[in-house]
Amino acid sequence: MNIEHKIKQGKWIELAGWRVLVFDETGSTNDDSLALADSIEGEFVVWARHQTAGKGREDRQWHDSPGSSLTFSVLLRPAPEESGHLSRFTALAALALCDLLEHAFQLQAEIKWPNDVLIHRKKVCGILSEIRWKGTLPQALVIGIGINLRDAAFEQVSDLRFPATSFEAEGFAELDSLTFLEGLLFSLDQRREKLPSDDFIQDWNERLAFKDEFVPIKQYQGKTEMLCPERINLDGSLTVQDRLGKKFQLQSAEFSASSSPAGDSSSISSS
Repeated sequence: MNIEHKIKQGKWIELAGWRVLVFDETGSTNDDSLALADSIEGEFVVWARHQTAGKGREDRQWHDSPGSSLTFSVLLRPAPEESGHLSRFTALAALALCDLLEHAFQLQAEIKWPNDVLIHRKKVCGILSEIRWKGTLPQALVIGIGINLRDAAFEQVSDLRFPATSFEAEGFAELDSLTFLEGLLFSLDQRREKLPSDDFIQDWNERLAFKDEFVPIKQYQGKTEMLCPERINLDGSLTVQDRLGKKFQLQSAEFSASSSPAGDSSSISSS
């Protein structure tokens, strides 16, 4: 990538105290942010009105129809007190969005561990964090965020891994992207103040989707089995319980599309 040429393709604006580089179209805002990290000092945002090569977890593609999604990346420089909590940055964006949904739209949202925001048990937002290292220290951390504004964001996707929704489906068809992004960046700043604290994990647990329910969970590159999410730990891992009562921690996993198989909607009491 020719950095100077790439920057000239965009337009700088300021939102909520953030420098935001806006593109009409780009491949991936995460890729752009990391490529620009050495050329642009401090923290910044890259916002594309349309992504052609957006990314999800496990090298999946984030589908984006022009004008249907809000797709952007936040490039952060973790402070020393944050460097020991890098696993929390995905949740930082998720909690910031939950705060905004509740306060500005009166919508109750949950977080499907580790990286999706749900409204009425349907995915409205996906988050992908990536880190650039300098030795053993994080030089830059980028949080990529994709939010479904309209149903067109997923209508043409035939292989949805989880039920989806949009702000249009939730009754907010006339949502202004600029205003929404401004509110979310402000909310992110507010949430970041608590990131190193135990309260951050407590708030994450309060938003944990499918808590104390047996749901199909696929462990990273492993089998799918019925597991019950119990709590998120200080290191960002998830403690689950299996059908035999055995408890263990997951570092990465994926919840299946159905909250439980047909005829099985069991739950357990909190322990």
